[in-house]
Amino acid sequence: MPSFNDALSEAKKTLSLENKEPRIVDILMEDLFSMDTVSLLVNGHKKMDEKDYKLFLDSIKRALNDEPVQYITGVQHFYGRIFNVTRDTLIPRNETEELVDLVLNRTKGGTVADIGTGTGAIGISLKLENDAFKVYLTDVSKDALKVAKSNKEKLDANVEILHGDLFNPIVNRNIKVDVLVSNPPYIDYSELDDMSDSVKKFEPKLALFAKENGLSFYRKMIKSLDDVLNDGGKVFFEIGWKEKDDVIALVDKYWPNSKREVIKDINGNDRILYIDWVK
Repeated sequence: MPSFNDALSEAKKTLSLENKEPRIVDILMEDLFSMDTVSLLVNGHKKMDEKDYKLFLDSIKRALNDEPVQYITGVQHFYGRIFNVTRDTLIPRNETEELVDLVLNRTKGGTVADIGTGTGAIGISLKLENDAFKVYLTDVSKDALKVAKSNKEKLDANVEILHGDLFNPIVNRNIKVDVLVSNPPYIDYSELDDMSDSVKKFEPKLALFAKENGLSFYRKMIKSLDDVLNDGGKVFFEIGWKEKDDVIALVDKYWPNSKREVIKDINGNDRILYIDWVK
């Protein structure tokens, strides 16, 4: 069997020849075998055992087939923690960490609903960063909620998980919240051809695409804010970078007295719709 260092070097060459990102190998080494840069310096000369080497080769093969590294390892790093992911959930992105930041900066406590939670990364992160929040996680996908439940237990997060479409599980329990946060599907079906092979082949379509040019879920939720929000409630939606004018128009149509703002992400793209809600 090769050493960890030799296996890493050979795999990077293989990926480079196929025009894949060599850093994938570093992530696999760290998340599969706990071999980060320091560990490789100290123990990288040690031989891999047969089982680990077979797992490593299989992982490289999956990466060459465009499978996202997070699905290969089963985890994603998000807001300083490690979350379980499966192909039933969207992979949490770095940009979504900025959504968590904004909620923490603009709210101090209260009841929070994370709608369409997927892995639970947003709502669980909020609860673990500020225990003053009472957090509900909702999703229409039972398979996604199994992943959220595993993360709740893994990270010992005191959040409540509810199954149902959009606001239904909140409304059906007569729950009113102070903070509404969501990263809903917002990609129009016409944009499928513009997406990377890894997204098209592996990430769940249910969590990606929306009708009405990507606006259908925003329209449904914005129109119904009075069903779930307490007076003075705050809303934080992640949005697509081309949707700024359209989502602002929705707020103005249904809640013209509300303050609304679109915040750019670290890359300068319009990313978060913030609503200071007024009936």
